[in-house]
Amino acid sequence: MKKQLIIVRKILVYLFLLISAMNFAQEERPGQPIGGIVVKGGKNPGGNLLISLGGGGLFPGKTYSESSHTGNAFNGNVNLYVPVFTLSNAEMNYTSLGVNGGVGFFGMKKESQTEGRAYNVSGQSSLPSLRTGIANGSRQNGFIGEAGIQSNISFNKFTLSPILNLAYISLKGNESSTVQTSNVNGQTRSFETFKSSTSNTDGLGVIPKLRLSYFPGRLGFFVEGSYIAGPNVHSTTKTFIPNGSPNSEGFYSVDQMMAGKYETVETKNKFDAFGLNVGLVFSILSKKGYYMAGKSINEKGVKRSADIGNENQSKTNSSCSCVSSPTASVQFPNPNGPSINPGGTLTIPYNAANSSKLLRVEASPHPYNTLNTGIWASEITILVNGVPAAVSSGGNPYTHTNGSTPSIRLIPFSNLNVGTNTICINVKCPYSGTTCSIGCFTVIVEGSLPQSSGTITATPVCCTKFIVAPGNPHKEVLTGQVKFKMAGTVMNAKLKIVSAGGNVTYENFVQNGFTACYTIPVDISIVNNSNMPVASSTVNNLPVYRYLSKFACVELGPKLPSQSVPGIKIP
Repeated sequence: MKKQLIIVRKILVYLFLLISAMNFAQEERPGQPIGGIVVKGGKNPGGNLLISLGGGGLFPGKTYSESSHTGNAFNGNVNLYVPVFTLSNAEMNYTSLGVNGGVGFFGMKKESQTEGRAYNVSGQSSLPSLRTGIANGSRQNGFIGEAGIQSNISFNKFTLSPILNLAYISLKGNESSTVQTSNVNGQTRSFETFKSSTSNTDGLGVIPKLRLSYFPGRLGFFVEGSYIAGPNVHSTTKTFIPNGSPNSEGFYSVDQMMAGKYETVETKNKFDAFGLNVGLVFSILSKKGYYMAGKSINEKGVKRSADIGNENQSKTNSSCSCVSSPTASVQFPNPNGPSINPGGTLTIPYNAANSSKLLRVEASPHPYNTLNTGIWASEITILVNGVPAAVSSGGNPYTHTNGSTPSIRLIPFSNLNVGTNTICINVKCPYSGTTCSIGCFTVIVEGSLPQSSGTITATPVCCTKFIVAPGNPHKEVLTGQVKFKMAGTVMNAKLKIVSAGGNVTYENFVQNGFTACYTIPVDISIVNNSNMPVASSTVNNLPVYRYLSKFACVELGPKLPSQSVPGIKIP
């Protein structure tokens, strides 16, 4: 723990010195904007100094998980982003490059799984039992200190952040063991038949991350995916082997068990894991302020007039000013479909008949918007995905002269893209030239669903079961049932299996997986997710896959005599 605290202290000191140097450089840089004055463009919150706090899941790689007997983990971390360079500075897009640093912890669940085998001991009154124990709690804990580079690409309220960090990783060791308990001649005997351990590990690693943040204001939210490539972890397994060979019935004597030895295997695997985190991120504003969603804010949080489009902010008439209180709506289809107000989302379900329908847009800046107080004419522009829309009447832009009564424009459905569309309404004051936004709407157009389809190869395999009896601990017989190995392709579909007696079961398609066991005869077909037949699909190149006498799984092997063993009943 002392070593970890020293590492954290060094990282924090480094970040403090870097922040101080950057502040000094910003104050002395020629051409820097005057504090409190908002310039055109400005920073999105994602371009400022950021402090984030998050947590989530950590999923170790298969090789490391199996060798160290660990499962999924929880983790938490705190990070700091310090911007250093500005790569792009536009009103709706801001890109910066800087440094990232932070600390975190995690705890991986130790898997309690019985390993090693049980040995029959002469004189036992019942079958031996195995029990697995885990040392030092139920989780394997770890610590991470990291620092590296980060790029923030901000667009509107969203910020995409690729991150690459060099990390110091400390991992606590892990131990588990399996103990056999046997009741021999009235005495309880215990033997440790298996032991697994991993060593304490400290070393360097690399952590690439990809983060997506959403900033409705200075406080935002983020989701982040990451991959940890860490140092080597040494693992040791010890397997117990009794001294000598068992007797003709497969039993060992107590002396053979007492004189048994361990077979030791040492392995070395890299620690690796995938992470998925969510959390909060706080933006610390710079003196330049930032631009977001049609408003500019300086370092004191004071709202100022925002530039929209390419118009100047200078005014020639004091009666023209921008406030956010217009009336507007979007409706589909015209004139009787659902409608939304600015900031809302309208979803249009797929319908082939939509191609001949129209999207209705209503807009009025009067009298609630003082942009045109006393002036009953203003120029309105409707934008679809940033481009002036084609409207069925009146042209675009158009002059609004209806006072507080909205003007109506109709946009052909063909102007919308499948997926997400953004529709914005701008209004321009003819006296001052000032342009403001009435508001924006989100319209989601759903496309046609793909048809279910699939081609399946189903390979039959006889089902077996294991039975246990003295002198023959692993007897395998056929059950008379059949299962199928699946291969091929399926889209939006699954298997319908009808077995003997007309029993119907639905199986999700699993590539190279097996179905459950069924009693012959068996019919297999492919259906969609609503259990309806899929005409374009085949099973083994046939519409239906049927097993009768061509493939039989009769029960094989001699019948064992009826007897009773403690804890086991054999018919």
